[in-house]
Amino acid sequence: MKKNEPLAKYTTLAIGGPAKLFTEVKTEEELIKSVRVANRLRIPFLIIGRGSNLLVSDKGFNGLAILNKVDGVSETDGKIYAKAGTQLSKLIRFAIDKGYQGTEKMAGIPGTVGGAVYGNAGAYGQAIGDHLTRVKVFEGQKVIRLTKADCRFGYRDSLFKKENSVLLEAEFKFKKRNKKELEKEAAKVIAERMKKYPAGILCPGSYFKNINASDLSQSQLKKIPEDKIIFGKIPAGCLLELVGAKGMTLGKIKVADYHGNLIINTGGGKASDFLKLTESLKVKVKEKFDIDLEPEVQLVGFKKKVAILGYGMEGQDAEAFFKKQGAEITILDQKFDKNYLRGLEGFDLIVRSPGVYRFLPEIVTAEKSGVKISSAIKLFFEECPAKIIGITGTKGKGTTATLIYQILKKAGKDVFLAGNIGKPYLELLSKLNKESFVVLELSSFQLIDLNISLHIAVVLNITLDHMDWHKSREEYVDAKKNIVRYQKKDDFAVINTDYQSSKIFAGETKAKVVYFSKSTLPGKFKRNLLLRGEHNLENIAAAVAIGKILKVSDEVIMSVLSSFKGLEHRLELVANVGGVSFYNDSFATGPQPTIAAIKSFSEPLTVILGGSEKWLDYTELGRVVARSKNLINAIIIGLVGPKIKKAITAAGFEGKIIDLGKNSIKEIVKKAFSMTPKGGVVLLSPAAASFDMFANYKDRGDQFKKAVQSLK
Repeated sequence: MKKNEPLAKYTTLAIGGPAKLFTEVKTEEELIKSVRVANRLRIPFLIIGRGSNLLVSDKGFNGLAILNKVDGVSETDGKIYAKAGTQLSKLIRFAIDKGYQGTEKMAGIPGTVGGAVYGNAGAYGQAIGDHLTRVKVFEGQKVIRLTKADCRFGYRDSLFKKENSVLLEAEFKFKKRNKKELEKEAAKVIAERMKKYPAGILCPGSYFKNINASDLSQSQLKKIPEDKIIFGKIPAGCLLELVGAKGMTLGKIKVADYHGNLIINTGGGKASDFLKLTESLKVKVKEKFDIDLEPEVQLVGFKKKVAILGYGMEGQDAEAFFKKQGAEITILDQKFDKNYLRGLEGFDLIVRSPGVYRFLPEIVTAEKSGVKISSAIKLFFEECPAKIIGITGTKGKGTTATLIYQILKKAGKDVFLAGNIGKPYLELLSKLNKESFVVLELSSFQLIDLNISLHIAVVLNITLDHMDWHKSREEYVDAKKNIVRYQKKDDFAVINTDYQSSKIFAGETKAKVVYFSKSTLPGKFKRNLLLRGEHNLENIAAAVAIGKILKVSDEVIMSVLSSFKGLEHRLELVANVGGVSFYNDSFATGPQPTIAAIKSFSEPLTVILGGSEKWLDYTELGRVVARSKNLINAIIIGLVGPKIKKAITAAGFEGKIIDLGKNSIKEIVKKAFSMTPKGGVVLLSPAAASFDMFANYKDRGDQFKKAVQSLK
């Protein structure tokens, strides 16, 4: 084992500083032993083949670099086995000599079989993963075999880019074809490659991945010239050439004069210059086409500088995720520093928490300078192998998500509830596989910059909310549309037809559209329900629709519905004191859920309204309060209380209105109790946010429940 071994000579770019430790292995046993040494020393390891897909930093690699020379190709029972350290050219030659079709168009690609599997290398419509059946890997403790499905192959992507498993051997099953035809194909491909990669050229091949046209939105596709979409793909080189990349230089690094995606070390180049040049090209493509280019090349020794904006649940989840990757993490939160948005241009990646507005000037400026902007939910979508069921709407997301989760769990599915009412998403990744389901409620805060499809998107009611965060109603609704905008033909968009504002989502998706409505919900799903409120029939109808799509029996669905009591702080029965029932609906932070809550009762009703400002319109709430014959008392609280009082007074409410301002919740509950007759209901459904008097809606609901219990 050597120390401080220069890595430049092991890469096709001839760039890179030294590895702290270096070893060369020629057997699987030596390879496994070397990995175990790295794990025992608690240092990272890097498997090197021919270095055709590596950009090593000038500072080098602070771990153990392992040059894999474990070589060998064999055939048994019609299957070909290739050791990970075998040159890819040797596998291709072996397959052609045996008359096997499937690798001939990859002729001339440098590197090893392990490197090819790692990045699902390919060319001219062929990819190494196409005919792969199994791989043998060392996963840190033992040697295991994974199926092709386990490898999660994507376009120039695989499981191995995300997990530190060590490839030992790949198994292939090819179809037979005439050997001479295969040789002719291979020779033709090599001749083409030699034009692009003349002998002696120092480059890692194509630096950026090509783009799947099906992954782009209509607005993105409109910016791409039609002749640049070739067999469903947009070559990254075409986009780079359209922004003037050809011939650009930085130091000794140059974009080829004849190809925009070929970035060359002209001799003595630096990794820092290479990275700066490629990042500047990414910015140009993003500005012109709104497309984020991704590198095919593996970056080594570049410690990613990550800023996490906001340190709530999602921020902490992201912190744990990036710690595992060895990133340099900075937590930025206005709770710790009022000037937390200063200097964002100095990071490689900004991970935005949902409460941080996506288009703050400081974030936009950082993005224009080349900083990538993401979020925990975007990271989860990028990494998740499971089928995702996402629910959005102004209200009802949590109830619907929980119902769907419980139905699928009862049906025996491998299902997880994540997000605001479940586990942190990124924490779940290690537990998921392609057979799993993840159920998420998705707010406009999370959806505003989401550009990845999900398997099943549920769209509930879309009314007005969060006007203290969004710039306009149009922005709010447009953010919600991202839940269906990037779906594919084999996905599902499950849409509420009771609202015109949700029905329009059907025109934004390529997925199969499934409509639901409380009015068409079969009667058997409405019987023996513990959930109160007509509005909850919409949530039930959505959950039933998902059950039907996933072929869950009616018996299982009805069993869950008849035992579901609802969620905390959502029309939650707290207690009955002296003949008066108290309901906690603190989650109602806008007029629409409060309207639904009021309509859920026929008993004499006292409602507690008010809180902090969200710049919402209370005209309709005023009319509902005035028309509700059973609503006898309105207790007004908080900063926005006078605005609500004005709306219900203007609508002609004839009951009592008591303005208690910022009195303690204990006094508010006492007053409500004293005004409500036996057999009546006291309902906390504020129609406003909570931050003027409470930490959040949960704190408001908890304090309300505590005050009710004190009445006893």
